[in-house]
Amino acid sequence: MYKNITKTELRSDEEKSTTSYRFQTVWWTPAVIDQVWETLASYKAWPSWWRGIQSVEVLRNGDQSGVGTVLRQGWRSRLPYTLVFDLEMLRIESKKLLEGRASGDLDGICRWTFTPVNGGTEIRFDVDVQPGRWWMNLPIPFAPRIVRANFEAIMRWGREGLAQKLGVPVELCMQ
Repeated sequence: MYKNITKTELRSDEEKSTTSYRFQTVWWTPAVIDQVWETLASYKAWPSWWRGIQSVEVLRNGDQSGVGTVLRQGWRSRLPYTLVFDLEMLRIESKKLLEGRASGDLDGICRWTFTPVNGGTEIRFDVDVQPGRWWMNLPIPFAPRIVRANFEAIMRWGREGLAQKLGVPVELCMQ
């Protein structure tokens, strides 16, 4: 399932509008959490199996758990533009949670949660971001539809790649 909430706010300090995007994607797979966690927590390998993620570079290593690690990621979907953002890992709870703060072309929070469900694993990805570049906040009426379509494409490619990597189906959940 994809949920999205798009809103425009007037920021009085800068006297300009900014757009916020909130997306939630929920997948389910019969794979056990250990296998799913190992694959998704190995972010540097994402470009090898996740179409649309062009690069993941470690800019700074964090502590032993990975907290404090900074990753520079390049994501490209249907638009002829690669979103580049740094993701600082804020919280990591082994086999339960990956949470980071994005900055760059996207500013905000991204969170993966992993839950055992029906003998497999529910994978939930929550995104709450704002475009980080002034031109991305221009009041273009159809922009939210384009952003959503591109996010959905990236997530579809991720689901397909994850299924291939795990060797089992990864289903888009309906709630």
